[in-house]
Amino acid sequence: MKAPVSWLRDFAALPADASVSSVARAIADAGFEVASIDGDVIDFEITANRPDCLSIRGLAREAATAMGVQGPRVQGPGSEVLQGSGSEGPGSRVQVAIESPLCGRFALAMADVTVGPSPQWLAERLTACGVRPINNIVDITNYVMLECGQPMHAYDAAKVRGGRLVARLATAGERLTTLDDVERTLDASMLVIADAEGAVGVAGVMGGAASEVSANTTTIALEAAWFQPAAVRAASKKLGLKTEASTRFERGAD
Repeated sequence: MKAPVSWLRDFAALPADASVSSVARAIADAGFEVASIDGDVIDFEITANRPDCLSIRGLAREAATAMGVQGPRVQGPGSEVLQGSGSEGPGSRVQVAIESPLCGRFALAMADVTVGPSPQWLAERLTACGVRPINNIVDITNYVMLECGQPMHAYDAAKVRGGRLVARLATAGERLTTLDDVERTLDASMLVIADAEGAVGVAGVMGGAASEVSANTTTIALEAAWFQPAAVRAASKKLGLKTEASTRFERGAD
């Protein structure tokens, strides 16, 4: 997990005179091996039993504890219920259904968007953490994942066939072209997110190209979910597809 010290300072009141190496040493003394230091960025080896530290907030909490300063609030960031936009009408909202116990929660929100490049500061933080900036919508899902540890996914709502997303098991031999443009064959043990015509993503691993956000996207369906860790791990291994999302889900991130 690559963590810019400048980002850690957003959540932990680290001493103003604390150097990058001193912050790295303090967190290392708490049990997290330092793989490398590159300028402002510390790369930590996170063990499988600490998914809470696959996030800036989690590492900031460790740094604050190790250095005896104020850290992130336990309750996490604030939240509010999103209200529909004025343009929302009948049939414009994507519905959700859970048809497998391997999905414990599937939350979805709709938003009207204008797709474009991210602000430079956000793109630079993603790059520092080893994540390639793509566009403002994809980038904010990755930013939330890095900061809070919660993988998210955005669908182009206009490409969700039937206006409904379902968490279900794949059918044997079902095929899906993932976001890396590789067509993959699924088996009946894999949890997928599907619309009315087929799978649009491997749950907790990678989304599908058919519902990808593009420059032409005007409305998104934004997903935050929890998937059974062992199921994500098994699907990731069978498909030979390890992602930032699967790394967190398979370790039981809350």
